[in-house]
Amino acid sequence: MLIGLERKFVFVANTKTASTSIETVLRPHAEIRHGGSPERKHVPLRRGLALYPEVFGPAGEKAGDFFKFGVMRDPVDWIGSWFRYRKGNNVESPLPADMDFATFWAQGDWNIRRADGARFLQRHLFSDWQGGLLADVIIPYERLGETFGEICDCLGLESTLPRENISRVSAVTVPETLKADLRAFYAPDYALLERVDAINARGMEKLRALVG
Repeated sequence: MLIGLERKFVFVANTKTASTSIETVLRPHAEIRHGGSPERKHVPLRRGLALYPEVFGPAGEKAGDFFKFGVMRDPVDWIGSWFRYRKGNNVESPLPADMDFATFWAQGDWNIRRADGARFLQRHLFSDWQGGLLADVIIPYERLGETFGEICDCLGLESTLPRENISRVSAVTVPETLKADLRAFYAPDYALLERVDAINARGMEKLRALVG
């Protein structure tokens, strides 16, 4: 998570959504850089706001004064990217070289379910404890260049994104027989993605008002 005090933005770093590249652009303009470990970098917005009461108020009541945004990826594409990353990159929890996607999905490890058994959903990064949306804009990954460019224009920042931390394995085969199960599992994320156009229209209006 990056917080720009002067420019009044909060960037919520989702996994496998070009967050490292986005942070390269935003970091010079962020007075608060909550990063280091993956757990700190990818902290949910609700927790990040609570960590800085001197900025957002003890109950987060000043969060509305900031433009809060992040990126969300089609869930099947997102979990496929995680699979490719853990198979081909030098990571702490690599997958066996001969593991296929169906086996990975069946084992339901930390990429798929949390320690308490709850589904690992992208929407949790952007919501409060009751599931209410806290982010002002959620950029669909496939529209990253266009929407991030518009945000940077409003903030007065350069928007050219470098390519960083990419997966070395370039393809993954998700069996057609599994796709319906994946879509049902990630139904809450798909429901949020269906709303992003309306959410983002309001969020961009807020950003324009904030920057005058």
